[in-house]
Amino acid sequence: MLRDGTFSAGAFTSICQDKEGFLWFGTNNGLARYDGYRLTYFTPNTAGQSSLVPVSVFPVTLARSGDLWVGTNGRGLFKFLRDSLKFVQYRPDPLVPKSSGEDIVLAVQEDREGNLWVGTRTHGLDKLDVNAKAFSRVPLAPSAEVIWDVLVDSRGDIWAGTLDAGLFRIEAATGAVINYRFDPDDPESLGGNTVWTVFEDRQGAIWVGTKGGGLNRYNPEKDRFGRIFGSGDFLRDLSRQTIVAIAEDDAGRLWLGTSTDGLRMWDRTTDEYVAYRHDPQDPESLSDNNITSVFRDASGVLWVGTIRGGLNKCSTGKAKFPHYKRNPADPRSLAHSDVRTLWPDGVGSVWIGTGAGLDRLDLRSGHVTHHNGRPAGGQGSRDAEVLVVRGDSRGRIWVGTESGGLGSLDPDSGIYTPFRHDPGDANSLSDNRVQALWLDAARPDILWVGTHGGLNRFEIRTGRWTRFFNDPKDAASLSNSIITAISEDGQGFLWVGTRWGLNKLNKQTGRCERYVHHLGDIPGTSINDNIIHCLLEGRGGSIWIGTDSGLNRLDAANGGWRYLTQRDGLSGDVVCGLLQEASGSIWVSTNRGLSRLEPETGKITNFGTRDGLQGDAFNPGACFKGADGRLYFGGANGLNIIDPAGIREDPFVPPVVWMAYRQGDKDVKLPQPLAALPYLTLPHNAPLPVLEFAALSFAAPELNVFAYRLEPRDSEWGFLGTYNKVSLSGIGAGRYTLRVKAANSDGVWNETGIGIRIRVRPPFWRAWWFLMIAGTFLVSGAVSVAALWRKIRSLSLAAGESLESAVEFYELTSREREILQLVILGANNKDIGKKLFISGSTVRNHIYNIYQKLGVRNRIELINRVAADAHKKA
Repeated sequence: MLRDGTFSAGAFTSICQDKEGFLWFGTNNGLARYDGYRLTYFTPNTAGQSSLVPVSVFPVTLARSGDLWVGTNGRGLFKFLRDSLKFVQYRPDPLVPKSSGEDIVLAVQEDREGNLWVGTRTHGLDKLDVNAKAFSRVPLAPSAEVIWDVLVDSRGDIWAGTLDAGLFRIEAATGAVINYRFDPDDPESLGGNTVWTVFEDRQGAIWVGTKGGGLNRYNPEKDRFGRIFGSGDFLRDLSRQTIVAIAEDDAGRLWLGTSTDGLRMWDRTTDEYVAYRHDPQDPESLSDNNITSVFRDASGVLWVGTIRGGLNKCSTGKAKFPHYKRNPADPRSLAHSDVRTLWPDGVGSVWIGTGAGLDRLDLRSGHVTHHNGRPAGGQGSRDAEVLVVRGDSRGRIWVGTESGGLGSLDPDSGIYTPFRHDPGDANSLSDNRVQALWLDAARPDILWVGTHGGLNRFEIRTGRWTRFFNDPKDAASLSNSIITAISEDGQGFLWVGTRWGLNKLNKQTGRCERYVHHLGDIPGTSINDNIIHCLLEGRGGSIWIGTDSGLNRLDAANGGWRYLTQRDGLSGDVVCGLLQEASGSIWVSTNRGLSRLEPETGKITNFGTRDGLQGDAFNPGACFKGADGRLYFGGANGLNIIDPAGIREDPFVPPVVWMAYRQGDKDVKLPQPLAALPYLTLPHNAPLPVLEFAALSFAAPELNVFAYRLEPRDSEWGFLGTYNKVSLSGIGAGRYTLRVKAANSDGVWNETGIGIRIRVRPPFWRAWWFLMIAGTFLVSGAVSVAALWRKIRSLSLAAGESLESAVEFYELTSREREILQLVILGANNKDIGKKLFISGSTVRNHIYNIYQKLGVRNRIELINRVAADAHKKA
């Protein structure tokens, strides 16, 4: 179960989904709509003069028209008109003798003819002729005053569940009323006389949830009931439950909400039965045991409403990554959940370095062994935090620690041999903080050790140490002495990541080729950030580098650089780990989740905690690929084991909808919904016009991504990442079509998307009459135009000369700084796109963000601002 702060409070009594894909909830605060980002409550302030007052909403159901029927606790029945966002109240006419109805509505269902069947608290069952707006009382039985639920089944029959009066069925063909009650002497009678819910599954079977009588299934051939009690624990549990809500998932499993004992899942095929209850110690457990509603949405997400614990959701069809973490109550769990490093040994165990030492996880049993290590002189393996662990061909486990140097553990004997820095011995480890280890591919007896005091080459058999440092006087030395990552390519070169740049080390000569980013570097000619976290040689020999500013790729063929950031679809900008699966896809762990990149197509699929990840943030370097192809990633809350072949892609194509049109931070009221407008007309000077949209896929809405194209201006799609807004600032007068498409959290795109036609009115000086007058002065104005361009050129030069000193004060991303430099140097949008390997629309979006952050409106103001700031600094 996954909880969300958006749904953390109050009662969620009913759930439905409209034709567009929005979710609607009946709550104790009124009617709420969910778009994946926020809950919108409809009150008199937001829905118009005839709207619903803040009052508890019980049932919400979809009308054939696409509007919603809403029953309330105290205000009766309403129809919510979705286009106008207004409520129309339906109340009985007290002057009509047969008219009935009540202000407390518990159930609402629309039949094939459009009539409404309304269950009330004290007046029994009512029928509303919607066209005539007339209520009539449906006679069931004198005791059938409380109607808990109403169902119109696929045959047209009406089912009504009552308090203490059993279940009623009204035959569509004849109008006959049949009453089903509990008979203790009849095992085929209804399980109880209080019926909370009636549900029809995809095969047309009718299921009935009763008070104390468990789950019942209707047998239409016998016109009798079978009580579903199961066997064993299932029998003892379900037979005594009060079932208040039922839903069916894609696999045909039934999800049963109980009144006081949580949620049950019953697989009718395998007879598997699972109970889900609230556990105060487990934040991923059900939030409350008092269930009010259970609903499966169009994408397969299961929603569970409760009385006091808000709303829960569960992606029942999504693959969940195995997650291992510390359990304080289990001594066989990890010693510490903060996993800094890991190494699968290929024989059924994973060695794990944590903030509390070295552990070994047995994958078969799930049990963990804590390795203190018996020192062979010096300290043991648990005397320091373990930052890196690797195993060699002889079975030894090499351990790099936070402050205890390097160690070698013999797993069989438990003997731990330390190797520490000795200030008086040049033939020793250069520093006691060991962050990276690499066993030489050509010579397995050589271990490369990266420390915070340089790189070390350790000959295991002879015990000889060779040190490599940064020498400010030697350009062929390491760029920095704080080593963060080590890898080796197919040609035998060692790649060394540091806190200040990347190095390619020739192992024979000991000389380095440096790759360092300098302010002013033309994008695509250097690495984009000097803080290196991880390295990977991919297929074809390209080197992939994880930095503080995204993923870099150094092309082995031409030496060119390409970058991917969160803006391009990665889960985060701080890239912590890189692994390549057998199919060629690259898995990227970041500070905000996990991404799978297909290098050939550029497709990115993101995963988060909702997929079972240990957390959003992973630890730098905490990853390894096992011999069996499984991938291991660690973070502050444990580790995940990923079988790439077992990942199931969510096939749901997300509906894309318009949400709002804003100018600045204010919503603009329109005469029609955005989707119904023939044109969205904008004045030329509209203040910060923005269109907002949403993708209605709720498995992980925070990972849905978007792209847009403004036709005819754009020939390519501009990728927005998870940002769900497009600014219309700066587009000239004319007619356009804005198209938006979206992908769900697994990268499945709705290629059709949505579109809206836009008309931008010209300013008065672009009108035909003004242009005729202005033409008279065109020649004399040419001199002024030339002077203006000379001014721009001089400002560009002034700004460019002092760029390094001025730009550092601006709160810009690395990509925005690159674009700012190119703008000042005179590059147009097309040139910038070519240099950075991004589309023109993406360039425009970045420039818009720069304008907003620097408080300017155009390039002239931008150049003036940078030049002025550079002048002040000088």
